[in-house]
Amino acid sequence: MAQKWLNRKEKSFVGRWFIAIFLGSAVSHVLAAADTQVQIIDMSARGSSIGGAGTWILLVAALVVLIAGVSVTYRIVNMKVSNLAKQLEQAERKLSEAQRIARMGSWLRDFETGETHWSDEALKVFEAQDPEQLRHYEALVHPDDMEHVIEVIAEAYHRGGNYECEHRIITPNGEEKYIRLAGQVFLDEDNAGPVHELGTVQDITERKKAEHSVRQSEGKLRSILESAPYPIMIFDTETMKVLYANQSTYLLFEFPLEKTLGEISDMNSFWVQKEDREGILKLIAEDDDIRNHEMLMKTAKGKMFWALLSASVMEFGGQKAFFISLLDVTEKKLIQEELERLATTDPLTGIYNRRSYFDMANKELRRSVRYNYPFSLLMLDIDHFKRVNDTYGHAFGDEVIQRFTEVCNECLREEDIFGRVGGEEFSVVLVSANAEGAAVVAERIRKSWHETELQYEGKIVSFSVSIGVSDLLNPRESVDMVMERADKALYQAKESGRNCVKLHEKPGDAA
Repeated sequence: MAQKWLNRKEKSFVGRWFIAIFLGSAVSHVLAAADTQVQIIDMSARGSSIGGAGTWILLVAALVVLIAGVSVTYRIVNMKVSNLAKQLEQAERKLSEAQRIARMGSWLRDFETGETHWSDEALKVFEAQDPEQLRHYEALVHPDDMEHVIEVIAEAYHRGGNYECEHRIITPNGEEKYIRLAGQVFLDEDNAGPVHELGTVQDITERKKAEHSVRQSEGKLRSILESAPYPIMIFDTETMKVLYANQSTYLLFEFPLEKTLGEISDMNSFWVQKEDREGILKLIAEDDDIRNHEMLMKTAKGKMFWALLSASVMEFGGQKAFFISLLDVTEKKLIQEELERLATTDPLTGIYNRRSYFDMANKELRRSVRYNYPFSLLMLDIDHFKRVNDTYGHAFGDEVIQRFTEVCNECLREEDIFGRVGGEEFSVVLVSANAEGAAVVAERIRKSWHETELQYEGKIVSFSVSIGVSDLLNPRESVDMVMERADKALYQAKESGRNCVKLHEKPGDAA
């Protein structure tokens, strides 16, 4: 029965080898037991006074015991062999299923006998119907990969140990496939040569095709990115190192074209403001795709420029990366700022025009009311300005207005709001100043302007200004109401002979 089990073709070479050893061991034990019984009988016969008939009786009894023992031993061995066979079948089924799922086969080679055992899955990997088709493995290796395969395996046969090799084969059906060959070589005691080898073979054709497809896709992507007329960069999300930059990026950031990606600074050096960089990273973390964020950046030479930035998260080279595109909008930004300046400033003097002045004054009024700060306002009018135009001409009149603006700015703080609200009329909001403090500033302006000398056709001329001062009386008032009182104070200054400062009288002051 055991011999029949050993001869089953579907059992593996390793399984048959193991059972043969086990049966040999069992038979050895039985023969040893029989030898012991004979020795006992012999000793009993020598020491006994029984005659020849008695000796034969003892001998027959011993033989009966021996036969019974052999029978029992046979049944035990047969039962153990049966159990081991079942366990081996289960193990082989599990191994076969695991190899099928992984598309991985195995083999075992004995160099002394020249016998090689291939698993069923290994035959499937090679698309072989018979192990004889794999007797000359080198005949299956793709000619272009032959040298590499021979080099790897020859080295393993020389030094022993593990090896692995990915290469192409031509199956018996003529199909080209990629496989991963991994093995372990065992050398003899003198390390003179291999005695046996075991290993695995796995079909990696699909993986190789996928890798090739990815490389093709990345190649196409690089071609598209290189032809893009605007800078495109790809960064590692963890290290912020540059993974890719097209030629437009090199030009914008003033990198030498011969510089490699490894020599380019990381992403952190591109921003003027650290907060801008952190803000962009936070936005990308919250939303994988952001569009048209305007920020100030700088080149490798420190030149600053305005950029319109868009970013998204993508896979690049098998790792998570930031895909960032930039558009240099410096010129557009400068035009925009110039248009804003023209829309908000007086073209002759460069200070706020009437509309912008009122916008800023209203904001300051709301802030003053909210935080309970003082709010004061000046109205200024250059005395006899019509006479200036009539006497010296409009060109000199413009020069007078420009010089007056310069004098006022010299007397005001940076935070004060200064605007031209009429031809020769100006207004100032003195931030966080009460009426008395505003009057002091107004007097400083009046005095400085009166002492200013201008030249006209070789002659020295000077002019004066009248100023009215008012402040916020209650939080419900508007800028117009405060300005109206300052305008009345200005009228009083004109009526008082000009070249003076008048503070609007509050209710009860006259009494």
